[in-house]
Amino acid sequence: MSLVYITAIEGHVPKDVVCTFQAFLEFCCLVWQGVITEQTLTEIDDVLRHFHLFCKVFWNAGVIDYFSLPQQCAMKHYHYLIFQFGAPNGLCSSITESKHIKAVK
Repeated sequence: MSLVYITAIEGHVPKDVVCTFQAFLEFCCLVWQGVITEQTLTEIDDVLRHFHLFCKVFWNAGVIDYFSLPQQCAMKHYHYLIFQFGAPNGLCSSITESKHIKAVK
């Protein structure tokens, strides 16, 4: 699916924008894996470093003045949290939220 997004924007936006989205989507794919090894953690660190390197294109172009997205801040904690608590195996916070809503009703 991520290849569809990259292909759709390639040639229409600057190369660094494509690289930013590619790094972000690769990061998502890596952290969503059910089994995460030391090699995967290294890949997560590498792709996160690339994401932060390329996302500066938005700042340099004057699109934004500063980055203030909590999700981007949380990305840098994934390695530590996965190392401490293991892979979430596709667990999503919306699952627990929907169960909570059913329980409350």
